Amino acid sequence: MDTAHEQQSDPKTILVVDDELSVLSVVKCMLECDDYEVLLANSADAALRIASNNDVSIDLLITDVVMPDVKGPDLADQIIGLRPDVKLLFMSGYADSDVVRIRVLDPNLSFLPKPFTSDGLLETVKRVLNAPTSREFATALSMQSQAS
Repeated sequence: MDTAHEQQSDPKTILVVDDELSVLSVVKCMLECDDYEVLLANSADAALRIASNNDVSIDLLITDVVMPDVKGPDLADQIIGLRPDVKLLFMSGYADSDVVRIRVLDPNLSFLPKPFTSDGLLETVKRVLNAPTSREFATALSMQSQAS
């Protein structure tokens, strides 16, 4: 019997950033039901404070693309500066998500259109967590931010 596959890994910690408190609450519930540790921030400042805390582990950043105080890619770039190994998932409620992907994000980055189901969120989170690190995207995000 292969016990390596039977052992559960440490729970993953996810930082979720959105200016809508209702979105934060729903996403938190969805993720916690699948045994993820969830940290919430409703602004870039709050997210950066959390990311700056070396006592906190962050495996994945889920951020809204458009918020009043910052664009999601700009926030992701700052957090990658603090946490080079964090993985990224962007979300947006814009109806034409292809436009958001092309104009704001590198199309190779992970993106989840709102609204989404719990299954859709969890499948995407698992796929992103199993993908290579976001470190390689830091340069692309930085160039994308400078072009804006």
